[in-house]
Amino acid sequence: MNRTLLIKSGVIAIIGIILLVVLSSVSGTLRERQSFQSIAKTSVARSWTGAQTILGPMLVVPYTLDWDRTEWSDDRKRKIVRHKSLSGVKYILPSQTQIQSSIETDIRYQGIYQFPVYATQLSINGGFTVANINEKIKVNLPSQNAVLSYGQPYLSVAVSDARGINSVPTLSWGEKQIPFKAGSQLTFMDKGVHAPLPGQLINNTKKQTEIKFSLSLNLRGMDEIKFLPTALNYQLSLNSPWPHPRFYGDFLPLSRTVSDQGFDAQWQVSSFASNMEEKINLCEKGQCEQILKGSFGVEFIEAVDGYLQSERSLKYGFLFIVLIFVAFFIFEILKKLPIHPVQYALVGLAIALFYLLLLSLSEHMNFLLSYFLAAIASVLLIGFYLVTVLRNGKTAMMFSAVLSLLYFTLYIIVSAEDFALLMGSSLVFIVLAVVMVSTRHIDWYQLEDNLKASTQADEVTDQ
Repeated sequence: MNRTLLIKSGVIAIIGIILLVVLSSVSGTLRERQSFQSIAKTSVARSWTGAQTILGPMLVVPYTLDWDRTEWSDDRKRKIVRHKSLSGVKYILPSQTQIQSSIETDIRYQGIYQFPVYATQLSINGGFTVANINEKIKVNLPSQNAVLSYGQPYLSVAVSDARGINSVPTLSWGEKQIPFKAGSQLTFMDKGVHAPLPGQLINNTKKQTEIKFSLSLNLRGMDEIKFLPTALNYQLSLNSPWPHPRFYGDFLPLSRTVSDQGFDAQWQVSSFASNMEEKINLCEKGQCEQILKGSFGVEFIEAVDGYLQSERSLKYGFLFIVLIFVAFFIFEILKKLPIHPVQYALVGLAIALFYLLLLSLSEHMNFLLSYFLAAIASVLLIGFYLVTVLRNGKTAMMFSAVLSLLYFTLYIIVSAEDFALLMGSSLVFIVLAVVMVSTRHIDWYQLEDNLKASTQADEVTDQ
């Protein structure tokens, strides 16, 4: 049996594999550009400030235990009295905390890249009940003669990047005004501010007294802002003119509205949900890593990320080339017009070049315009070439129209993030159905004989 058809199919398959390598090279260029973007982002964060995580307010009470213990001497011959001392801290959560924040956004540029930054004023209000303070401050005494002494308590607010604090805040504690000092004084998150408090609050005998506090914190950040719910009842309200927020974390907003004018979101988290009291207890024993888990917040994302969209397009690059090759092959069979493998390769390279052109254009303009220009350039180039290859201007225009439809379909698939897999698989199924219907009457054995006869006739003509 003549193997001309099989050999040509194999050659076309090899060309497809080579073009897959070309697409992989374009994908490598994309990753390299994303790396450059990450470097530029780090540079902006270095001069502005990075993403912010806010923890607190939290009441911290240092304490010291002193006691004497009778022990055997080292030689085990007599008993001696040795003085022991132990220092620690008690962390006390507010009974309630309300945070309101209006976030103003801006854009910072680094070369061809741009990144969203923000500035916000956090209005933080809440209260501690004295009964809760007195209950939580209790320390298990290691000895009956142990003496417990307290250091100066302080209210601590921690942030992940202290460079973002624009001004020194002042704490309203009851009727007192107390300026904050630098540093959170927390071992597990040391950046931030703290305010020394009156020591007598620990011995307050009015069990039902509630101490109110408030402060205003001006903060800058970049990309995202998130919070750790350190209160028995934690309430957060955020609003911003940024129209493309992404809410994420362990707790999603209780209510939210998003429009072209911005977003407004509210959270409410209880200590039962955050398990913060248990995390605090573990931290007092030296296991503080759990406190930094369970954050939530908002990320300021771009509506269309050119690199992300280009990456999605590339995932369908090989499928796109296969579809064009299948169309060529079916046309070659039905119209009996031979198309050389080199011509397959050139058209495939033109399609691969589309993705590189799309990537380069999307760095300087929005993705839709970039895609349109790259697709038009690709269709015109391939259409002009096919006029000669197919020896028929009308047929070349038909192929150009089909190619344009495929580019349009690809854009719809790339844009429809939630339905991309469904649409992509549906496209493959439809193409397979068209190929099967179009070739259902072909006698492949007869086709091979015809190709053999055509090859022999060409050889005779050449002689």
